[in-house]
Amino acid sequence: MDETEVLIAGAGPVGLALALALTQRGVAVRVLEKREGLSAASRASTFHPPTLDALHELGVLAPLLPGGVRVDRILWRRVDSGAAATIDLGILAGETGFPFRWHREQQDLTPALAAALPAGCLRFGAGVMALAQDAAGVTLRAADGSTHRARYAVGCDGASGALRGLAGIPAETNAYAHRVLRLLTPLDLRQVVPGLDGLGYLYDETGSCSLLRMPRNWRLIFRIAPEMSDAEAMAEDHARARIARFLPQAAGMEIEGRDVYGVTRAMATAYRAGRVLLAGDAAHLTNTRGGMNMNAGIHDAMTLAATLPRVLGGAPEQLLQGWADSRLAVVREALLPRTDSRVAASPAEEVSRMAALTPAEQLVWAREASMLDLARVGMPS
Repeated sequence: MDETEVLIAGAGPVGLALALALTQRGVAVRVLEKREGLSAASRASTFHPPTLDALHELGVLAPLLPGGVRVDRILWRRVDSGAAATIDLGILAGETGFPFRWHREQQDLTPALAAALPAGCLRFGAGVMALAQDAAGVTLRAADGSTHRARYAVGCDGASGALRGLAGIPAETNAYAHRVLRLLTPLDLRQVVPGLDGLGYLYDETGSCSLLRMPRNWRLIFRIAPEMSDAEAMAEDHARARIARFLPQAAGMEIEGRDVYGVTRAMATAYRAGRVLLAGDAAHLTNTRGGMNMNAGIHDAMTLAATLPRVLGGAPEQLLQGWADSRLAVVREALLPRTDSRVAASPAEEVSRMAALTPAEQLVWAREASMLDLARVGMPS
């Protein structure tokens, strides 16, 4: 039986960030990943300022910056009237070393984190199959037949991962009514939309389109009605109609990729069950609007990495429970309400609402949108 101090289920950005942060604090860690290698799926793409601060602290940010996209300004624009509003994220300069968003694929982060870990602490093909707890620690049995023992285990294995269920922690889950159509184009939309930097929201009276600049293309994001099939949503005539509605001057743009995905809202009812803890998608899923979920998961990891070594060193377990309660409160009271409010915002009113913000209100909005007010919640004093 392999023994270590902390077992982590899942080698996504959250699990690997936690592993690296614990390792840098002298904690022996083993990461168990069910896949045979790191995921290459196109998933999260937005890194907010406090997440950039965290990756800089871990020593993995520098290699990620070349080839990424820096976003300094967010645009809201009505395509029917031309009314517009912008917020410059530079107003956050007094609170973070990185007062901007960075757009890059999640799949570019995980190799950087994995490469920084000590040799041998990451095990592939080893999804968690069974869990046993006692007063001294946790035993996990993996799909490859190996058995692992540690003082604590952390589920970073996603919403469909095994560890949360094995620990007996329920989740409150429901799918949002809409799904999302994503189109990819090589056309530089800054040439088409006045005032666009790397992120923009276009509106008319009843709907919206999100524009996201990535290193190799732009993403156009549209909501689609529940009754529309994936095939209907991706059909050429429907895709072209959506583009023409919000970007008529670029209706003939090249489309180099398209897909449809559902959006789920979920919250674990606890972040802790005995010696099992949760972080990232295993604990929360949000709407993709605003790009908050992966960032919140990395904040889970960084605050846990600052807390767990103290408990391993003899501090009371109540410190760990305080972390768990604080991070759950972040999800319940801030993360989910914020993403839900973005989904529910009125297309007809959003541009005028943003344009009416005072400088002080813009700063509050930018802090909340960048998660600067949430990232360190649960950090031990």
